[in-house]
Amino acid sequence: MSIKPKIIMKNRLSYFEDHGSQLKRYSLIMAAYYEREETAEKLIKNDPDQINLQDPYGGLTALHVAIFRQNSRIVELLIMCPEIDVTIKDNFGRTIVDMLDYNSDQRVFDLVIDKCYADEMKALEDEAYEEGIADNTIVPLKPNGP
Repeated sequence: MSIKPKIIMKNRLSYFEDHGSQLKRYSLIMAAYYEREETAEKLIKNDPDQINLQDPYGGLTALHVAIFRQNSRIVELLIMCPEIDVTIKDNFGRTIVDMLDYNSDQRVFDLVIDKCYADEMKALEDEAYEEGIADNTIVPLKPNGP
């Protein structure tokens, strides 16, 4: 019976040493993924260049990730940024509205829809008031058919 010595990998951390600065660029995406709200808030404030940055693999932004993770606080922080671009598509062609397919959080849904369709929502609201639907009146529903 022989005991083989365990191979010691001297270059084990070399990837992170060599590429650490590149990984740091994606700190906001990582904060959104790991739901680190305080870190995300600091990064948004101190490094706004990361707000619309896409990861090199899937093309996801921090907002895509926050919606997927259903973190309403990070979604709100990102959506409130004047620099946010809600039209960015990932490598699969999904916008942030498309990411709502993976979401069940009502607050996240409302934040995204209000940001992306503000004019449309205002028009619907105005139309409801004009028709008297939204002023606490009861509107009779007419059944379909004869």
